[in-house]
Amino acid sequence: MFGGYNMNTNKKIIAILFTCLLVIFSNIEIFSLEKDQNIKVGLYSYAPYYYKDKNNNITGYYHEFLDILCKDANITYEYVDVDVDNALEKLKNNEIDILLGIHYIEGISKELIYSENYISLDHKNICSKDGNIIYGDINYFNGKKLTYVKGDLSTILMNNALKEKNIDIDLVEAKNLDECINIFKSGEVDLISLPQGNNSLGNYKKIYKHSSGITYIVGNENSKHIIKKFDEIINTKYKSQYNNKLFNVYNKYFRKEIIAMHLAILCCIFLLIAIISYKIIYPFVKKRVTRRKVILNKKNDNFILYYQPIVNFNNNEVVGFESLLRLKYKNNKILPPSCFIKDIKVSDMFVEMNLWILERVIYDYKVISNYNCYKNKDFYISINLSFEELENEYFVNKIIEIANENKIKPGSICLEIVEKIGIKDLKNIKTTIKNLKNNGFKIAIDDFGIEYANLNILEIIEFDIIKLDKYFADNIVKSKINNEVIKFMSNITLITNKYFVIEGVEENYQIDEIKKICHNNIYIQGYFYSKPIPIEEIKEFTIRG
Repeated sequence: MFGGYNMNTNKKIIAILFTCLLVIFSNIEIFSLEKDQNIKVGLYSYAPYYYKDKNNNITGYYHEFLDILCKDANITYEYVDVDVDNALEKLKNNEIDILLGIHYIEGISKELIYSENYISLDHKNICSKDGNIIYGDINYFNGKKLTYVKGDLSTILMNNALKEKNIDIDLVEAKNLDECINIFKSGEVDLISLPQGNNSLGNYKKIYKHSSGITYIVGNENSKHIIKKFDEIINTKYKSQYNNKLFNVYNKYFRKEIIAMHLAILCCIFLLIAIISYKIIYPFVKKRVTRRKVILNKKNDNFILYYQPIVNFNNNEVVGFESLLRLKYKNNKILPPSCFIKDIKVSDMFVEMNLWILERVIYDYKVISNYNCYKNKDFYISINLSFEELENEYFVNKIIEIANENKIKPGSICLEIVEKIGIKDLKNIKTTIKNLKNNGFKIAIDDFGIEYANLNILEIIEFDIIKLDKYFADNIVKSKINNEVIKFMSNITLITNKYFVIEGVEENYQIDEIKKICHNNIYIQGYFYSKPIPIEEIKEFTIRG
């Protein structure tokens, strides 16, 4: 039963044994790693790579770099104090497991295990107490004493390069960085070589920068698995700069200026965005919001027209009305233009509003014409327009179209030009004014003597009415100049067979004075006769005797 040779059974046994051996050998490195979970790291004082903070805690670039890698590798570590004289020897003798920040040194390096990835660029700054030195002036170095930390390959290489240029520097070695700084501060030397990122001598001027190249993590034969593990972590987890903790640590210590520059650029970008927002976006948004507000008031019939009578004081008859825009507010409170005209301007709706006013005035003219006291009588209603609107071809064509569609009575609607017109502008507007008059509109020049600087306008523009500002009525007795201006304008309009309106008349003495100096072609507008009133009150309006 048991005497037979079973080949298949033996094959199975061999396969099992082979698998076990494979597992054992493949895990030797793992066992080694697990055995060396707590590693010894060589520690040397060399800010900003290694140093103690104000609480006497070890910190620095290499410390933070190592801490990240060890946490990812699930390795604990402890520091062993070393210096430049014994660091590599201790590593060779297995007194420590790894060193950070070691250059590749020909000859020595063959006995050590270097990481695949470099961990820093070893840059040094040469600092001087003399703030007048020009940066990069290597001739200044000739004959000067420079202190550096023993083993600082970068400074040694820089010195060798300068010797080839016949620049002789007296190098003063220091055991560590603290001793190096003390030598410099004592005045024993002129210059000091400091690692980039070391701000111990922030008040002294940086005059030169040099480098010995890149540095690595270094181990020995017993710790090569640790070096390998660190490389695996860097290659798999920290190759990309995106969300790279190692890269961020490097920037923290060595790229502060770049970070500051980036922050400055970001601030400039944000400032630019703010300016653009204020200059473009905010006005755009404000215009949209304000326009919506104006349109809504218009849609809800909150805009209304009040009318101020224009009176021929010779026979106490109303010859016309000036239409004045008002806004019906909460609780039927009526607001003057000063409360809403800015909204119309911001929303760029003067054209739309004036077209609405024109259509409303044409409608109201028909209503007033049916009042008993105005039946079969000639009168006009004026609306205010700016020169800018008269330059708008669309607007001019539109008001002519509205006038023709409604078959307005010639001279029933008066257009008051209320903005200043320059000499050059007069030639451009002359044709427009003539066209408007041919389509039934009356033309008035408003605020004459205030906004307009010359009389040339009276010859170029085919006006029907001149209106003087309230300023002249206010000072008609006290100011001889104002008195003469009124008299002059009365004569001008009489000669040209036009009419003359004085605005802002409020008192009886003003009427008496006007009668003394003016002809019969004078009309009066002001509170003396009436304040602006709604159309419903025109039906009952009577002129004071």
